[in-house]
This record gives sequence, C-alpha cells and structure tokens, in this order.
Amino acid sequence: MLRLRPYKPSDAAKIVAWVSDWDGFSAWCADLLDWPLTEASLEKLRLEFEREADRWLMTALDQSGTPAGFLMMTRADYQANSIHLGLIIVDPARRGQGLGQEMVSLALRYAREILGMERATLRVFAHNRAALACYRRCGFRETGLEEASFPHGDQMWDCYSMEARL
Repeated sequence: MLRLRPYKPSDAAKIVAWVSDWDGFSAWCADLLDWPLTEASLEKLRLEFEREADRWLMTALDQSGTPAGFLMMTRADYQANSIHLGLIIVDPARRGQGLGQEMVSLALRYAREILGMERATLRVFAHNRAALACYRRCGFRETGLEEASFPHGDQMWDCYSMEARL
C-alpha cells in the first residue's frame, strides 16, 4: 500500500539514486532537469514549484514511510478542471510490483476528490512500453502522437499525449 504526500527535500537522495543512466533520465524527465540528476537540481525544482500556484511535487511512500515513487502535478486549471502529471518514477528495485499503477491511481484520486478535476493529461515516450501499459491500466488513452519530437543523442523519440477522464 502506498501513500501520497507532498515532496520533501529529504526525499531527494532516494530519488537521485533511482536515476543512474542518461537514457533512463531522459525517458523520465525529457531533459527538463540537468544531467546528472542531483539533490541540488531537485531542490531548485522544488523552489520553482513553490512559487507557482498551479503545480506541486508529490512523493509516494511505502508502508514503512520510505519513498517508493515520485511525480509532479502541474498545469492545474481550475476553470477547465484539468491537471497534467509528469516526472513519474518508481524506485527501479521495486518496478513490476504494481507500484506505478497504484501511485498514478492515487494521484488521479487526489486530482478528482481533493482538487475537483475532471481530466488529467500526461506525455510518455512511445518506446517506454511499461509506462504506456501502466497509464492505460489507470484509464489514460492516447490522444496524439508526436513523431520524432524529442532528440536524444543520435535518435529521435516519438511521444504520446494521453488523457484520462476522472
């Protein structure tokens, strides 16, 4: 069982340890942060998010209170009742156990029940099959495909836009 709570700077060391290679880093954050990921870069992100009313960072905790996942909620639009999820990551040692689905489901429940949102969006790279399957199980459906939209080394990655009705 997971619990969601606001991200704390004390979570940073765990999250940084989950991101060990550039490919995984880019697939996770689309290079929105600097590589290599550091605690300082997460602190910078936290401070940026604190200045804005439409975004925040969340940590998923396991039964013992240990961080098991992380995500951001952003672009909260209270007129359109819509929110965007991103930077979704689960501790690699715990992948394949359904924690990603549980964490995203908790985020959607929070968006619906606490924020009153009716729609959630996200973006995911087409080659990230495990994430695509997870998001589909949570009720997301593809709404578009941007082909060759993200340069990564000598490759161009395709990216799906996805939406869930809450």
